[in-house]
Amino acid sequence: MGKDPIWRLLLRFSGPAIISMTVASSYQLVDAVFVGRLGQEALAAMTVTYPLILSFIAIASGTGVGVTSLISRSLGAGDSEGADKVAGNAITICFLLAAIIAAACLPNLDAILRTLGAGDSVLPLAKSYISIVISFTLFSYMSMIMSNIIRADGNPVFSSSVAVSSSLINIALDPVFIFGLGPVPAMGIAGAAMATVIAQGIGITVYLVYILRGKTAYKFRPEYFLPSLRIIAGIYRVGVASIIRSGAQFVTMGVVNRTAASFGVTPLAIMGVLVRVGRFVLMPCLGLGQGMLPLIGYNFGAEKKSRVAELIFKTGLAGVGWTTLCWLVIILFPAQVMSAFNIEAEFLREGSRAIRLYGMVYLILGIQMVPGFFFQGIGRGLPASVLTLARSIFILLPLILLLPRLMGVTGIWLSYPITDVLSLLISVGWMANEFRRQKIDIRWWKAKPE
Repeated sequence: MGKDPIWRLLLRFSGPAIISMTVASSYQLVDAVFVGRLGQEALAAMTVTYPLILSFIAIASGTGVGVTSLISRSLGAGDSEGADKVAGNAITICFLLAAIIAAACLPNLDAILRTLGAGDSVLPLAKSYISIVISFTLFSYMSMIMSNIIRADGNPVFSSSVAVSSSLINIALDPVFIFGLGPVPAMGIAGAAMATVIAQGIGITVYLVYILRGKTAYKFRPEYFLPSLRIIAGIYRVGVASIIRSGAQFVTMGVVNRTAASFGVTPLAIMGVLVRVGRFVLMPCLGLGQGMLPLIGYNFGAEKKSRVAELIFKTGLAGVGWTTLCWLVIILFPAQVMSAFNIEAEFLREGSRAIRLYGMVYLILGIQMVPGFFFQGIGRGLPASVLTLARSIFILLPLILLLPRLMGVTGIWLSYPITDVLSLLISVGWMANEFRRQKIDIRWWKAKPE
């Protein structure tokens, strides 16, 4: 981590993460493609549940990011036992989080979904889908945390291979459970959730076999699974940015859904597609960040600051390459993209216009995620948390509340590119200030060998 060329390291650590996260987001797109065949109400139901799902993912991702950062810094400092304890506590946290989420959400599901924009025609569909997801949240959390533990141990290829395989299984099972096949009855939108749960269960089994067979460097002892306040605090000091993101996304997407629903089922269905397409565009960038994070943590802990700067520069460059390609596809072929989800005339007409407005600045997303991962990698969770909160609550939310009043449904679509530009300016400026504070020279090519 401290000596190999940066491009080679990024390819090794980020390449598998990019593949796994892209495939993982692909199954959500495929879910929407198949569910779209059930009608716009079914797509709208998936839109309503999406804030909840994003919140669950963000909590798991925040935990995983904190675990990866803490393990990497422990290994960089030569503390292998400390890394073992973090890994044991991370698995315990999965059970605690799953129990808390189920207890908080399942008894209040109707009220939560109505708050998120579900009307009478959408509520039963949304409930049938999300109740399965919540009941098996442990599967999602165990899968993500074990993937991060194995990646931090230095085997991102295996970790990502399992994630990719699990997502492909999910994609294959979707039509079987949604539309029915042979002895499997058609379950409609609930079938998409069932396919996800089964695929995650298979992935967890593979991860467990790998760990139990001693393929990692971790040494698990029973006492390492006992919750340690010091370790949990260390995990969430870094991962709290994603936890705040979960709360911010829940609030913001709830307002977005309710606003879109006020214009009818079609805008609500379109909103769900746009969010999933946006997430598909962002996933490779997050994969780059996931791969960059342990490298930042290791080199920062080892006082190799010129390599930290080089990592920042090259990660951003790779991200921009991908997002520029996505931007071109969306600008040039909007109708073709939207027709994959639904072919009703009103949906295609408004959706083609919406996706061009929504994605007009996609090319900058490759840079936007870099500052947050930089702060998390060096163990400073507060700036990453503030940046996350600023984007969702202080920029996007006011725009969603204001622009639709002035511009109608167009205001919803325009709120996102304006938010992306403003948050990029703030985050890059804050990162530049941190570079000065830490005496990190962005001109890494002029630095003396460390």
